[in-house]
Amino acid sequence: MKKTILLTLLIFFTAACGGGEEAPAEEFVIDAETGLPLNPETPPTDTQFIVDGTISNMNLTPQTEPEFVIRVESGRTYRVRSQQLADITFEDGEQVGVMNFSQGMRVRATVEAEIGSAGTGNQPILRSSDLTILRE
Repeated sequence: MKKTILLTLLIFFTAACGGGEEAPAEEFVIDAETGLPLNPETPPTDTQFIVDGTISNMNLTPQTEPEFVIRVESGRTYRVRSQQLADITFEDGEQVGVMNFSQGMRVRATVEAEIGSAGTGNQPILRSSDLTILRE
């Protein structure tokens, strides 16, 4: 009787833990222009990817390392630290200007995950050096 109970519990816990099977790898939508993953649900830490969405929040100070929260079509958000404000342009190369940033602007950026420090809970920090404002 004890063996049956132990065997049942072992089967239950094995099933609850996924049976030792690995979760399937996320399949990325590939950006046709760059060949990089586009708006992945789980940001890869080993490759660059593209974020294309709208600004839902932003912190423009310091101007040398502004931070944008970008919401993509699926509803997922990315917190991206970008290049200096003075270097952010519209897709035609025109400078945006500090006073012209607003929520709802459409942006596109090539992003790379940088492993964080103990101060960030070792969470990856998403960085971009080519964040661009898209005119609609």
